[in-house]
Amino acid sequence: MSKSTTEKLQDAALARFAVQGFDATTMNEIAADVGIKKPSVYAHFRNKDELFMSLIPNIVDDELNHARQVLQGGEGIKQQLRAYLEGIQERFEQSHQVRFWIRTLFAPPVHLYDVVMPPMHVFMEDLERIIHQALAQSDLARPEIGLSVDTLAMTYMALIDSLQSELLFGGAHKYQRRLESVWLVFEAALRTGRPA
Repeated sequence: MSKSTTEKLQDAALARFAVQGFDATTMNEIAADVGIKKPSVYAHFRNKDELFMSLIPNIVDDELNHARQVLQGGEGIKQQLRAYLEGIQERFEQSHQVRFWIRTLFAPPVHLYDVVMPPMHVFMEDLERIIHQALAQSDLARPEIGLSVDTLAMTYMALIDSLQSELLFGGAHKYQRRLESVWLVFEAALRTGRPA
């Protein structure tokens, strides 16, 4: 099934926003990428803001579905937690959608901040619930030493935030160094109080 013009415009905008950012992207470029004239874009979207905002709901769904697929709990939970963190860089480098997503989380267009952030906050709450559920279905929680499921879920969310930020602003090399360091500490905390 071929894509509609609206979907083609969204794909073109996503790629441009992911690579160039919102401010550097023009409606002329997006129209040219789709092979239509700029005035035709306005039959689908009133302006660049509306086009930008139209991308967020689908990306929220895709990102939450990805988290659900990777973080399922059970005996493989540590491997799942590590895989999700490693996937941040892999997915960022391979997907305009993920690049757009991380850029929007940390540096949304200033004039759209108040509109962009509410769905982002809902997303973060939903992601934390998925992580919480996966941890609750594992044996990692150690309430007797203060590592409750809540504490682990919030700590893991902090790792995600830290790694996404380092990847976006520091680059892949710094991201890798930070991943190794934070994982070492997180894994050590998980081992605390367990028999060797």
